Amino acid sequence: MKNIIYIIPFLLLGCTAQPHTGNTRKPADGQYAQGFVITRHDACTEIVIFDPWEKGKTMQKYYLAANTDLIPFDDGLKVKVPIHSLAATSCTHVGFLDAIGETRSLCGICSPYLVYTPIPTVEEGCADLGDAMQVNPEGVILTHPDAVMISTYAQGDGVRQYFEKSSIPVIYNNEWTEQSPLARAEWIRLIGAFYDKQDYADSLFREIENEYLSLKDKVQQSVTSKRTLMAGNNFRGTWYMPSGKVYTGQLYRDAGASYFYENDSTDGSIPLTFETVLLNFKDADVWVNSTAQSLNELREMDDKHTWFKAYQTGEVYNFLRRSTKTGANDFWESAVVHPERLLKDLVWALYPELMPDYEPYYTEKLK
Repeated sequence: MKNIIYIIPFLLLGCTAQPHTGNTRKPADGQYAQGFVITRHDACTEIVIFDPWEKGKTMQKYYLAANTDLIPFDDGLKVKVPIHSLAATSCTHVGFLDAIGETRSLCGICSPYLVYTPIPTVEEGCADLGDAMQVNPEGVILTHPDAVMISTYAQGDGVRQYFEKSSIPVIYNNEWTEQSPLARAEWIRLIGAFYDKQDYADSLFREIENEYLSLKDKVQQSVTSKRTLMAGNNFRGTWYMPSGKVYTGQLYRDAGASYFYENDSTDGSIPLTFETVLLNFKDADVWVNSTAQSLNELREMDDKHTWFKAYQTGEVYNFLRRSTKTGANDFWESAVVHPERLLKDLVWALYPELMPDYEPYYTEKLK
């Protein structure tokens, strides 16, 4: 059961139908994220979130201000900021709240046992809102939040439709639809705006961006012979590998890895047979994103795992360093906001000579 808890989120990220990536209104210059645009006006801050399922369509427009009576626009949702209480439907939202120091504002969260970051308990007023894929909307209403944050996973999302009919402002956090690590992290700017911390969030993101790009440049300048990389596990007869188009494929490139599917433009992950994986990755130097916690466990999961060079040389890594027995994993929280940490871990695994004395943040080497 433990392995299934760890594996399912990886499959959901890679195998969900992918949204459109183009919009008629482009993000501001220097912006990575394609899913939203922020515009500052004298009286308010305007945020437009694009619908990932219908190209060129706006999902929601917000006007944020301390005094909504002064907002001179009527074509969007007016929200008083800062908000003080939030119901969230995904543990990935917690990473953003933690980054801006607002976890105490949580009054409800889905599957709290899957949250790694310290948050208010049920006794302290943070309600259990059920499963992230089957949110209890009535439970959200009972928490009386200033806003509810949801991620949309399909065009006809029932949760989205329910909350749109309620009086609670809905904040759409669709960071998972972005196709690069920095684009996902940039949603911190949007979330910061609802807490009237936009300047702080902007500054934090630029620090993340600078650190990420600095390490990426160092790798590009230093690595003359790329090490080959494979990822994942054989799960119920299918092995899911990220394409080069998704954010994971971008991470592998930025870390200086040679990855067989780096030029594949498939949306999401690529479902493969074991035979195909063996053909393309048998001699890969490094194996990342294993769900096992030891080489012995990896062998017990499937004895054929031992056929790979990376297993034989002990170059197998997972992202479970910051995880709990209940299935909570900080990889799904802070790593979304801090891709520079994840990039450091990958470079450490691929080219340890570039990261002397580095202590990995999310990554463990299997023993």
